[in-house]
Amino acid sequence: MDELISPMTKNRLDVQPLNKNDLILMEKIRQQKAALLSQRLDIPEDSLIRPKVLNSWLRSYQYGMDHNLYNYGPVLDKLAFRELVHQKELLLKAADPYICQLEAMLSDAIILLSDEEGTMLRVIEGNDALRQQNERFNLVHGSIWNESTVGTCAHCISLVEGTPMQICGPEHYFEKYEEISCSSAPIFDFNYNLAGSLSIVTSSFSKQSTQSLGLVVSVAWAIQNQFQLALYHELVNHTLQVTDEALLTLNKNGIITNANRVAQQILLPEAHIIGTPIEHVLGEQPLIKSLLSSGRPIRDAEMRIERLNQRLLISSALPLNDHSGNNFGYVIKLKKITRKKTTQAHRSEQETRFSFQAIKGRSPKLLKAVEMARKFATLEANILLQGESGTGKEMFAQAIHDLSRPEGPFVAVNCAAIPSTLIESELFGYEGGTFTGANRQGRAGKLELANGGTLFLDEIGDMPLELQPVLLRVLEERKIMRLGGSRYIPVNFRLITATNKDLRELVEKGQFRQDLYYRLKVLQIDIPPLRERGNDIIELARYFISKIARQQQISEPVLSDPAVLCLLHYHWPGNVRQLENAMLYAVNICEDGVIRPRDLPEEITAGINLSLPAGEKTPLLGRADSNLSMKEIERIMIEQTLEQTNQNISEAAALLGMSRSTLYRKIKEYQLVKS
Repeated sequence: MDELISPMTKNRLDVQPLNKNDLILMEKIRQQKAALLSQRLDIPEDSLIRPKVLNSWLRSYQYGMDHNLYNYGPVLDKLAFRELVHQKELLLKAADPYICQLEAMLSDAIILLSDEEGTMLRVIEGNDALRQQNERFNLVHGSIWNESTVGTCAHCISLVEGTPMQICGPEHYFEKYEEISCSSAPIFDFNYNLAGSLSIVTSSFSKQSTQSLGLVVSVAWAIQNQFQLALYHELVNHTLQVTDEALLTLNKNGIITNANRVAQQILLPEAHIIGTPIEHVLGEQPLIKSLLSSGRPIRDAEMRIERLNQRLLISSALPLNDHSGNNFGYVIKLKKITRKKTTQAHRSEQETRFSFQAIKGRSPKLLKAVEMARKFATLEANILLQGESGTGKEMFAQAIHDLSRPEGPFVAVNCAAIPSTLIESELFGYEGGTFTGANRQGRAGKLELANGGTLFLDEIGDMPLELQPVLLRVLEERKIMRLGGSRYIPVNFRLITATNKDLRELVEKGQFRQDLYYRLKVLQIDIPPLRERGNDIIELARYFISKIARQQQISEPVLSDPAVLCLLHYHWPGNVRQLENAMLYAVNICEDGVIRPRDLPEEITAGINLSLPAGEKTPLLGRADSNLSMKEIERIMIEQTLEQTNQNISEAAALLGMSRSTLYRKIKEYQLVKS
């Protein structure tokens, strides 16, 4: 905290006039600044200059500015400023009520709100004297004040360093600013990207104190909370609208607070339902009453809507709780029921269990695969899913089917699991009497059963070579003949294939037909292995832990920080399937509701060498019960990810699930200098 407070206010708890000691301090700082900038001397040990201030002076000097002169910051034209205000609407709406309160409290101060580039969005002058003084600086709405335009000042350092800062008198770069003092604090969005700064400027540092910085930090924090909440609401609203499922939110009293387009069309297309009690839309529903009274989640439950004369499936109804666990509403996912067999317990083999919403993860590679799959789902061309074993290829196939042919059957065939002597009859079926001991009425094959829906051929690289031309002909002619049959049966299915092998290499070896290969890979989606998905590993692990705990009706264990590191540094040859099995093992073996490294399967912890910060010799895995802070965990993760990616910032940021600017800021915060 000492680095943030000006040495001239360090002992001032309240505003007080300048005294002799103040003037001596000002002169010392003035002389040290002149010596440093003119001769570029190293900072003396007894210097009054804080490191952040010194660095800002040097940056300002490198911009070619003379501290004895004065630069007016440029000003945006009216059109550009109007556009900027429109872009920063959420920030301004969050900040304006607090700025009004500050204005009422501080009649002898200027209040500034800037964006992340230092452009002034709000300039509130407390009185006429300040207004006249401010005219000399040309500080108005749209003024661009940053280190490259006006040199060192409090909000410039806040924007560069991402920390609060107080600058008084001669600590400013330009001499002209020696008569003013300023306390400033940064504002971040919910992804911790810099969004702007709040500043309190006074005409003299005699009107600043240590409490001035505390005040601006508190108000900036309040603005930041409101701003992040507004961004979150906007994100939720956007997510509600872009999903292809019916979603609505309720407050804790059962009033509909939001509903997306799909929900509106299903429930009440002719009227606006937001603000309406849920029972007015759905009628009296015991399930909904139970949700509102108990707060317990609902999954895969049917209800009949008499007014609409239809049945709906509540895919999920989940309570929304704040950080203290207090309920403030519910989110409900609905689906129209169009089949006789609807609930999870009664679904047939030919119905899908997964949609795109079931694919968990936010890593760039996975999101790219999901985006491609969504686009390809609208096309009729064949799709080839390429990915290692356990990456979720069938889940992708089911999600594509759910978006393209949801009313038709989904028929899955594992080409590697069926003996080569039986695969032809499995695919094409047979007429009665074809085989001794076979069904007398005959049996439809998988190709026939998939008519009107989707055929998923998993492990297509293992299909017998002699059967491949038969499949190729079916794809060309769209008709089949059962074994022992004499007539063709027309078929119309969407074909999705999957493999963990290199089909091109199999073609070159003569183990796979080239013409079939090109027929299958019209549209190809590469599903990334788990080891390339960064923080998705932890998101999936926690999802599986929660799922397993619900199934076993036990309290949900938590992952310890060392266990998190173990999961992140394991290479996961079995991918998502292996991770789920590992969490099943850990949930059933852990004690005290905490999963530690010793609770993980041995292959995950064997050979992993995670080191602690410099000076600590105990291996991390040996400290399963230690109380490592999240800061320490984050520092280790960033350091090792940088090593893993050979200091490639873009790759490291993607693996860590953060933006490049956030990663740069954390590298600076943890003093992780790139080699």
